[in-house]
Amino acid sequence: MIFPAVICIYDKEKHRQNDKCWKLSVTKTVLAVLIPLVGFFFLSKHISNDWDFLDRTYGFILNVRDLKPNIGLFWYFFTEMFEHFHLLFICTFQINAFIYVIPLTIRFFDEPSLLIYTFHVLLAIFKSYPSIGDVGFYLALLPMWKHLFPFMQQKFLVGCFFIATAVLAPIQWYLWIYSGSANANFYFGVTIAFGTAQIFLLTDVLLSFLKREYYLKHGMSKEIDGKPAGLHLR
Repeated sequence: MIFPAVICIYDKEKHRQNDKCWKLSVTKTVLAVLIPLVGFFFLSKHISNDWDFLDRTYGFILNVRDLKPNIGLFWYFFTEMFEHFHLLFICTFQINAFIYVIPLTIRFFDEPSLLIYTFHVLLAIFKSYPSIGDVGFYLALLPMWKHLFPFMQQKFLVGCFFIATAVLAPIQWYLWIYSGSANANFYFGVTIAFGTAQIFLLTDVLLSFLKREYYLKHGMSKEIDGKPAGLHLR
């Protein structure tokens, strides 16, 4: 989340100060995050007398050691895969939480609030141990983009997915864990649908933002070969 903060500083400082001043301001922002973080690391090391706390916190999350079922996508794959592929899957899955940061930052450099929202959604989808609270947090922020709602094309589909998975998830959990009449595949199917709905929602928000940006710049009425033109995600 430091990238949107740095962009906000850059955006505010570049117009009223010279090049050297805003660079200094951005440097201060980065240091204001890193110095307390490093300080907390050393304080934790001093309290626990070793560095094992890093492995028990960050290492636990990155290595996905607890494979209890949740609403995420990690637990099923790591339960079913062969052990010698573990590192490959770890790298492949965990990189999803970070690989989109740079291209999204470049594309939406002038929209730090949208970047923050996008990063929250991506973390809620691709983190090792997601929770309903993560989803509820970014859904609570969705009205911030109500001006994009007229341009969104997947509202009905995403809404149906969310309702269906909210109903089916506890049912499949009960049938699998308590009744024994279902298996992990049923519950994992629901979590895949839930993750797909979240991806559809995020892509719809981003595409609707680009649509609105295009219409504000070029106008609503555009024709190609004499026919009304439209913007579609392909």
